[in-house]
Amino acid sequence: MYIIDLLKEIEYENYTGNNEIDITGISCDSKKVKQGDIFVAIKGFTANGHKYISDAIKNGASAVICEYIPDNLKDISNFLLVKSSRASMASVANVIYGYPSKKINIIGITGTNGKTSTTYLLKGIYDYLKEKSGIIGTMGTLIDGEKIKTDNTTPESTDNQNYLSKMVEKSITHCFMEVSSHALELNRVDEISIDVGIFTNLTRDHLDFHKTMENYYNAKKKLFYKTKTNNIINIDDPYGERLYKELIDDGIKAMSYGIDNEADIKASNLITTMKGTSFDCNIKGIIKKIHVKTPGKFSVLNSLGALGAAYSLGVDLNDIVNSLSEFKGVTGRFQILETALDCTVILDFAHTPDGLQKVMDTINEFAEARKIVMFGAGGERDLSRRAPMGEISGKYCDLSILTSDNPRFENPYDICMEIAQGVEKSGGKYKIIIERDEAIYYAIDNYQSKDVILLAGKSTEPYQDMGVEKIPYDETTIAKRAIKEIEQKHGLRKN
Repeated sequence: MYIIDLLKEIEYENYTGNNEIDITGISCDSKKVKQGDIFVAIKGFTANGHKYISDAIKNGASAVICEYIPDNLKDISNFLLVKSSRASMASVANVIYGYPSKKINIIGITGTNGKTSTTYLLKGIYDYLKEKSGIIGTMGTLIDGEKIKTDNTTPESTDNQNYLSKMVEKSITHCFMEVSSHALELNRVDEISIDVGIFTNLTRDHLDFHKTMENYYNAKKKLFYKTKTNNIINIDDPYGERLYKELIDDGIKAMSYGIDNEADIKASNLITTMKGTSFDCNIKGIIKKIHVKTPGKFSVLNSLGALGAAYSLGVDLNDIVNSLSEFKGVTGRFQILETALDCTVILDFAHTPDGLQKVMDTINEFAEARKIVMFGAGGERDLSRRAPMGEISGKYCDLSILTSDNPRFENPYDICMEIAQGVEKSGGKYKIIIERDEAIYYAIDNYQSKDVILLAGKSTEPYQDMGVEKIPYDETTIAKRAIKEIEQKHGLRKN
């Protein structure tokens, strides 16, 4: 589109340059700029995009969105001056990609834990209905069977608009999007029309960025003032209970869900085994019996959130119940790995104190013997959660195996020792094995009859962040290989 047409659709302070230039795309990465793109110079946390304007121009940028024009570049390109490059990037991307969120139903899910599982539960519902849907989230962007790797839980606004436009092209009718607190603070979901918002929970996380829990809460809260149709709020969570009351007081439409508290959508009479959880569900006076194949209260709560969102968009209640019962679970979320060994091996993404405790609470409901957990903690991130995670593992488990998990520029042994302080506080036993693949092998190789072994923290995350570089890493493959080798060792497998 010509830039003169773009300027009619957005707010800006000044434009200097040729009105007839053609804009074919948008990028905030000077290395990825293509001929005809408009480059967005963003002041980041570690780098200032204004320093890379000349590189973007050399790579073919037709114009530049910026907050100021470097003196040595004033006459060599077309410049669009704005107050906030980040906010403007969202607006411009929305225009360039043709306002895609207005052409598709979008459910946005936010919370510390449960976002990924809820997106895939929703996809399971719409797959059952044979309606095409897509996902944007932690495990990548899913469009018509193609999975696109993404660096962040919620990508940059340019990528979001691009992905949504591709979904529209593929006749996808619904998109389920994980909306992180970072995304809400950094304008990544600005200009995206969201039909329904889901709040899963809020526990200590990302305080290296937000500084306080109040800031973290207020960042999450922004999502629910963007929605058009409804909001589905977990009121078993203290912050969810607060959010629900504040939304109602502000005249914002919302439905509550929960297990422990009275709610619009309430689960009761939970029966949990290793094969899943059955429960009664009361949806505004209508009672349905539901079985989900992933065990635990957290799984039930995620299912209630998905149910509420689909119900708000008009899906028949019986179809939702049937689809939830058929849903096989999410890869890497309380995933029980197949094995001939006399133990249970579970893969899960639990990487916060709350997430770890919820998984251990579930394991407690069916464990017959020892409980073993292997996990670590990220380097250069919220240091205050390390000891609490150790305290939880020490309380619940017979052995905690502490290992490396995205140490970045920190010494992984030092991180493990901080976790160990929590394990010791609760009287637990621990062993430190820094190399994660060795830790996995040790945990499984030293099993005893009926043990439950939890491999926590990495799940489907495809790398180990070593600071200098992200090294490819696949926990599922490593765990399955360890199981195979140990089965061979015990004469349970021939090859």
